[in-house]
Order: sequence, then structure tokens, then C-alpha cells
Amino acid sequence: MGLKQWERAYRKAAKADRSALFRQHLSMLELPDQPELLLEGTLNVVRACVAYSSLDNQSYEDFLAMQTYDPADSSQGVYSYTFNLCENAFARVMVREKVQSGLDLADILNHPWDDYRVCGYRCFWVSRIDGRKLSLREIARITKDVTNDLRFDYSEEELSIDFDDQSLAGVLRVDVQEPWNPEEDE
Repeated sequence: MGLKQWERAYRKAAKADRSALFRQHLSMLELPDQPELLLEGTLNVVRACVAYSSLDNQSYEDFLAMQTYDPADSSQGVYSYTFNLCENAFARVMVREKVQSGLDLADILNHPWDDYRVCGYRCFWVSRIDGRKLSLREIARITKDVTNDLRFDYSEEELSIDFDDQSLAGVLRVDVQEPWNPEEDE
């Protein structure tokens, strides 16, 4: 399935469900009840992931097949990464056990979202697709995977990464921030 076919099918599934699954997901993460922001953000992030995979001469078919409106239909998807695109939109991307399955956190960290006139994301939440709470072992592995992914491109001086597994039970929140440099403001 190509990207345009996938996008049509994704939009159609959300419309048929009146975005009920998106509303449920947003509610679970205590995010605003604005499923249209989750739909459009998801489409933008998936397009970016496919573009980066293509630039790296990697196949994106398996990644695209995992991106289903209903997480229960996701082939091989285990976790949902839900991004806050600088308060303008949200995006939900399904991944396997390892984050490197089509989603490169460093690539989209500074990706320009023309629709929103911002770049990247401020934070994201990792949750299980099946609705179960993340175990301590999963949190430790995801923390390691996320850190390795981002540290491959950004040093500790370039990027701060904070993990919060206490605010929402069974969900891991990851905040990223470039350190403030007063010299850049001059």
C-alpha cells in the first residue's frame, strides 16, 4: 500500500468511527478532546517518517502497515508514541518493541511542520497499544532505546531528555529540550 492509499484508508476509518478511538486515546493521556488535531498530526508525522526512510533507502512498507487507526489492527505494533507537536497538534505512531522500526526520534525532533509553523516536538508519551500499563522492565528498556536513538544525533550538551513514569500510571512521558544559550539571543 502506498502512502496516499494509506492516508485515505486512515481518514476513512477515523471518520467511520467518528474519531471515538482518538477521543479515548486523548482522554487516557489527559490531552484536549480535539481528535482532529491527532488525525492531522499523525498524518504529518507518518509522512515525515516515510520521507526519512526513503532518504535512507530503507523500506517503509512494514512501518506504514503498523499505522492503523484502530491500534488493535496494527500489524506487529506494541507501543504507541504520541507526540505533542508544540501545542499545535498531536501525533500517534505505532512501533514494535524497539523504537527504530520506522520512527527516528532524532529525525523528527527538528522536522519543520509547515502547517503549524513550528519544528519538531516538545514531548511524547509511550503507552501500550493493548491498554495495559507499562511494566518497570518495559519502562527501563524504552528509556534506554529512546536515549540511544536521540544520543546518536544529539549529545548531552545539545539536548536534555527527561523521563516521567509517575504522572500517568503505566505511561512514560519523555520531555526533550535544547539547552538555552543566551549567546544565541544576542
